[in-house]
Amino acid sequence: MNEYVYKPKEKSRVQQINESILQSIDTVYRLRKIQYTLVDNKPRYAYVVSLVKNYTHSLKEQTLSFFECLKSILSSDETLTTEDKCFKITATGFEVSYCIEAWRKHADTTAYIENGEVVTELIHRMSCEQAAYIFKKHRVEPFELLNTLETLQKYNNPAERYAALAKMPILLRAIDEGKK
Repeated sequence: MNEYVYKPKEKSRVQQINESILQSIDTVYRLRKIQYTLVDNKPRYAYVVSLVKNYTHSLKEQTLSFFECLKSILSSDETLTTEDKCFKITATGFEVSYCIEAWRKHADTTAYIENGEVVTELIHRMSCEQAAYIFKKHRVEPFELLNTLETLQKYNNPAERYAALAKMPILLRAIDEGKK
């Protein structure tokens, strides 16, 4: 009789980073994966960090706290940069980006660091949580579309790309009709 011995899989470094974020930052409403792709056999991930309003800490303070959290969990072969309105950790084996949106499901503001200063601005688009609801409603798996649709490649910021896909009603209708 063959016995199956459970061997827990080692957590990927991206999972470890995500768990550290969730444990360290208590104002995270949701950490949602909004992109996954392989480029030269190197996985690239993107997440949106939806924050909860906190009356004791401003959005700028929360953003700075998030940045400090990321800096504190970097390993020796990882670098943290801030570009395209997001935070990016790069290592030899992966790349992961984080975009901040406030507040919760109906976010209308993004926050990031530019030239060493925290910047907050209105996003003038739907939030990634709203986009995820649209994908779920229409049973659309967005990751492949995000990587293959040429019209979306003009967006450098992964959150903007994700929301732009959700606003493509013709595409969504075609996919929806294809499932009938």
